Amino acid sequence: MSKLSAVILLAGGSGSRMGADQAKQFIKVAGKPIFQYSFEVFRKQMPDAPIVVVVPIDAVEQVQQVLHFDSNCQVVAGGSSRQASTLAGIKALEKIAPHNVLIHDAARPFLSRQIVQDVLLALEKYEAVDVAIPTADTIIVERDGLIQSIPKRKHLLRGQTPQAFRYAVLADCYRQVGDERLELFTDDCGIYLDCHPLGQVRIVAGHEENIKITHPIDLVLADEMFRLQAADFSKTLPGFDVRNKRAIIFGGTAGIGKALADILASSGSQVVVRSRSNGCDVSSEIQVQQAMDQAAQELGGIDYVINAAGVLSKSTLAHQASSDIEKQVNTNLLGAFWIAKAAFEYLKTSKGSLLLFASSSYTRGRSEYVAYSATKAAIVNMAQGLSEEWSDHGIQVNCLVPGRTDTEMRRNNFEGENPSTLCNPYEVALNAAKLLSSNFNGQTIRT
Repeated sequence: MSKLSAVILLAGGSGSRMGADQAKQFIKVAGKPIFQYSFEVFRKQMPDAPIVVVVPIDAVEQVQQVLHFDSNCQVVAGGSSRQASTLAGIKALEKIAPHNVLIHDAARPFLSRQIVQDVLLALEKYEAVDVAIPTADTIIVERDGLIQSIPKRKHLLRGQTPQAFRYAVLADCYRQVGDERLELFTDDCGIYLDCHPLGQVRIVAGHEENIKITHPIDLVLADEMFRLQAADFSKTLPGFDVRNKRAIIFGGTAGIGKALADILASSGSQVVVRSRSNGCDVSSEIQVQQAMDQAAQELGGIDYVINAAGVLSKSTLAHQASSDIEKQVNTNLLGAFWIAKAAFEYLKTSKGSLLLFASSSYTRGRSEYVAYSATKAAIVNMAQGLSEEWSDHGIQVNCLVPGRTDTEMRRNNFEGENPSTLCNPYEVALNAAKLLSSNFNGQTIRT
């Protein structure tokens, strides 16, 4: 009979250093609250493990709603400190009395499978395990604003989580320490060593990516790390299933939009395409709403809304016609807003997906097509914001960023390009179909 290991996920911090209007662990990145990523790591690697999520008392109901699908999970209120919250988690496991317990910071969403496996392996021999990485910085010992000493870095490590223990041993340590001394410690290995001065804590190698999201800059890094993780999604999602899906594609009569319409239709979807050529100018809110309503009536609902409409007018801003600038902003950005606004109720009903298209120029404005680059950067921001705004309604919102693609719009603006250096629109559309069929949300995917 295997020995039961449980998990305590600490999500009880206030996030004061983040400077946000909510605790860091509840901030959404790529469509999910940070704590949910940490939870899913353990559930995937330890499918039968009881998991206790410790949160501020006013967040218990919120977290229960997010994790309602998991019957082997408890959400409990934490205390005024990290150690008080750990104690709350220990008490929540008393009836189960697992053999081992792993304790992890919910604000470390990039915990790897390898670290979890290494910790569980170390627990087979040791009753206490820590995760740590070497320090790349010089450590100084300070007193009264002056350096007292500079220890050699060879044996200095930076602690991470999870920390893991024999459950009964750690519970006994907390009883020995008592409530009054809890505040003296910053982690559970410190409590263990205080009670077992000769005890051995096995160190498992952590990873630089196992960051703790603490400061505002960490959110920027986290967003980019999630994007990089998702960038290779076409290899991890080799197939797609869009059978019996109902889709409307704006800008679906040419380029990537037409290619996607062909792929979806040939794969079993019902598809309606709308563009200026068949009477729908996306810069008109009225025309977009009419097109959406007509498609929903024709299809019996809508599962996928795709906005592939876009215009590019290549010219320096100072010499570009005002009408061209206005057309790019109205089509590329305002049109995306009208499409999203008209799509909401239909996608809310179907728990469907909104897919937007940006451009590789979103990361850096390009000379001679400043207006276009600016609108595509805004589309990325729009997708991120809507994914958070709509996630509670079960709607997925993602953004695809194609590489330079062989479309009529590109050929009209960049003469003389070698077609062999450009992406085939059907290759881009295939990735779009995979993204629509996935469970991704809030992602900006480069192809």
